[in-house]
Amino acid sequence: MYTYQTGNQTIDYKIEVVPNRTDITVQICDKEGVKVIIPRGLNEHNVRSIIARKATWILKQLNGSQPAEEKPAAPKKEAVKKETAKKEAPKAAASAAKTGSFEEGDKFPYLGRQYRLNIVHGDVAKAEMTFRAKFIATVPESWNEQQTNEGIGQLLTEWYQGRAGEKFQEALKSVKKAADNAPESVKWDELGEEYATTQDNTIVLNWRLLTAPLATIEYVIASQFTNADELFEDAAERKQWLSDNTLNAF
Repeated sequence: MYTYQTGNQTIDYKIEVVPNRTDITVQICDKEGVKVIIPRGLNEHNVRSIIARKATWILKQLNGSQPAEEKPAAPKKEAVKKETAKKEAPKAAASAAKTGSFEEGDKFPYLGRQYRLNIVHGDVAKAEMTFRAKFIATVPESWNEQQTNEGIGQLLTEWYQGRAGEKFQEALKSVKKAADNAPESVKWDELGEEYATTQDNTIVLNWRLLTAPLATIEYVIASQFTNADELFEDAAERKQWLSDNTLNAF
């Protein structure tokens, strides 16, 4: 059992490691309490960062407060499930975990900084995501909680992936100044837990690296073709982020 202290309240939680998993899930169950399901390779510090970001939501569930979207007459669920990376529809069985929805004010990392989410239900036919010093998700007024949750998850994924090519090339440009043998280009893909890999002599980065600072992205790129620790004088600082954080953008 692990403990996280926030203000004058304490969150006790268990950690379950699932080898083939690529995302992190926070579950709150009547019998087991708070359980964090993680992929192999993450440490307790990584989990604490997730607990810290979701502390308000977790305490709300533990204290029995009901989200505004739910009707007071709705039956109490036996368990609540919060996805931090991959969003799934709630199970049909009453005893199954419920997928937690995105909340106004949630923070998401981009290039090493945290930005808040603003959710707007408007008279629109199609949902869209804009970014102006914060993430602004505009969704149709007719969408229910599940549609909003799944829609925002898709919007965020598309937003990150839409910027992956440009930002990774920007990081590569900086690497080229320090390494003559740097490649001409890099690509991105869905790589699960891996930061990067080399396929057909081409460096492929995990698009979720966009959550890291550019300096860290540069370090990861360099590590694919040279000794990055010798290339950068501040290598220790650049790679520290990789030890302190996970690649789960949401």
